[in-house]
Amino acid sequence: MKPIIKFNTLVLSLTTTAVFGIWMFISRLILAYPEWFKDQTNNKYNLLGLLLLGLISVGVYRLFFLVTSYLVNNCHWIKRLVFSSDYLEGTWIGFYIGVSGNVRYIIETYEQTIDNLTIRGTSYDENKNLHTFWTSESYNINAKDGEITYQYKVRSTKENTDPNGIAYFSFIRDNNKKAPEFIVGYSVDSHLSMKCKAMEKKLSKSTAYEINNTLDQAVLFYEEHKSHVFNYKKKVS
Repeated sequence: MKPIIKFNTLVLSLTTTAVFGIWMFISRLILAYPEWFKDQTNNKYNLLGLLLLGLISVGVYRLFFLVTSYLVNNCHWIKRLVFSSDYLEGTWIGFYIGVSGNVRYIIETYEQTIDNLTIRGTSYDENKNLHTFWTSESYNINAKDGEITYQYKVRSTKENTDPNGIAYFSFIRDNNKKAPEFIVGYSVDSHLSMKCKAMEKKLSKSTAYEINNTLDQAVLFYEEHKSHVFNYKKKVS
């Protein structure tokens, strides 16, 4: 089940329960104090009162939607519960092999909300100098098959143009009910037309990081797992 469907189902369930409780309370009021809800001139139920009850129902839904949205977007354990195998938010580190054959270290953040995913990444050359940075423009997650594909706009410290690109990654995980801790795949910049193999691991659930320490972690990850970009079916630990 997609996170947005799971979220809407949760909100609808909470709202239905709350509105049912409100209507039960109001029905008892009608029996106890019928004069509050009837027009005294014709003994019919007051239309304004019925409209008010309808507005209360809408208001309750809106309230639950706002509160639940806030909790899902700001509480990591709730977000992880709702997103389940789609849960990617956090800071990721890794590396890719550039078109020249040299290593490029990666730091990426996945900012995930109920209806959106924004990926921001930077790469550094073998001397730890800033090389490129990119932001996702559209994405597709197939949690069942363990895949993510996204388009991005890349900017380089050396290029005059800002080309687009596409990335594809496969999840490495125990089963399709779990979120990935490692991803392996490739990216292709439109002006290069060459696949650059890449591998990443999730470093933290937070999207805030200290650059020097995180970059050092990416370098260490490369030294430990660089062979997996050529044979990523090996067990990753």
